[in-house]
Amino acid sequence: MIKKAKNFALYFVAVLTGSLSLTLPSHAFEGQWVELPNAKARLLATGDPMTGSILAGLEIELDEDWKTYWRFPGDSGIPPSFDWSDAQNVASTQLLFPAPQRFTDEYGQSVGYKHRVVFPIEIELEGAGQPTNLQLDIVLGICREVCIPVTEHFSLKLPPIFVATEAAKTILTAATDTVPMKAVEAQQSEIKITERAGTTPIVTISVPSKLLIKDVFIEGPDTWFLSLPEKLPANDTEQLDIWQLPLDGTPIGKEPWGAAMRLTMVGTDGSFEQEFTLIEPE
Repeated sequence: MIKKAKNFALYFVAVLTGSLSLTLPSHAFEGQWVELPNAKARLLATGDPMTGSILAGLEIELDEDWKTYWRFPGDSGIPPSFDWSDAQNVASTQLLFPAPQRFTDEYGQSVGYKHRVVFPIEIELEGAGQPTNLQLDIVLGICREVCIPVTEHFSLKLPPIFVATEAAKTILTAATDTVPMKAVEAQQSEIKITERAGTTPIVTISVPSKLLIKDVFIEGPDTWFLSLPEKLPANDTEQLDIWQLPLDGTPIGKEPWGAAMRLTMVGTDGSFEQEFTLIEPE
């Protein structure tokens, strides 16, 4: 009788422990590294699939002196392309871009990342608490003197609950922290458009010096090919940092006014994004 009671107690503890493990929230999962030309990359994931959403990331480590590109690559380069069409239990994805840096060489100016970058990806699941198969096809430009277009496939299977790894959680949290925030009123720049006789209009961006902004980038519609803003000499009396951008690269024969634009300000203490509309000067 005592032996049966003991066995029942052990069975009850085992069942209870198993039930508790099934209800614990999931945290993170790491994929295997995939070798690329002059780089390597892998998928990461974190979060609790029971909530219906997770945070994934593509981590890329680049060889010395090689770089890859931001969504707006500048004068040359290939912006990254992410295709999730073969993924299972994925309803939608939102690719986030960490704050980039500007590179200048004999071929012009480009915008992107060296050494290492992690692109966070916000994922909404079709079914909460269901197995998820992250299938990702990417196209990247990995460049030094020459640019190598890289096409690669990544796969990461996630059970409804997966084992936590603090390393992946830390990596994705840090990557998300480097994504520019939406600028509130106190962080916004003043943007003016000046027409010049016989040539293209010029955009002037006045950034509050207190934001400690190192660089700025302006994006327009996908069909535009804008150059990069240039910083003017400092004028400490105004407590503003000034950048200017001629509106070259807009479609020929079409007025740019009314176009939706995005300003990205990359700073030492934080980076910000600000949307604006090109308004024709009076």
